Amino acid sequence: MKNLFLAACLAAGVYTGSAAMAGPGDGAYSPAMMARATTLTRALARHIHFNEAQYLAVKQLHLNMLTERRDLEILLNGASAEERDTRLSQAQQRYEFELAALLQPQQLVAYQSLRNNFTAHRLK
Repeated sequence: MKNLFLAACLAAGVYTGSAAMAGPGDGAYSPAMMARATTLTRALARHIHFNEAQYLAVKQLHLNMLTERRDLEILLNGASAEERDTRLSQAQQRYEFELAALLQPQQLVAYQSLRNNFTAHRLK
């Protein structure tokens, strides 16, 4: 009986370990969302040079941001424009804060410059 219990615990541990190694990006997101996050991350990486760990963290941040925006658009479908703007602005601020936490000071300056130039370009 002890051997059966031990074998069951061992099998459960192996199964849990392999599932935990899969990670959130290995099937939890649609292919379109994965492609969009990859595109956003690569575009940012062209201007701000990331190390590998930063690249992966920024890609996960983009996946989180895209998921949150999609969820907010569904949730706020019938809401007022003011409420939608407020909630989407809060989500954008969280993204900016989390991105700033991932970047080194010189990368943050480069990102802020890129963001300001992009905004100025879009307004013209």
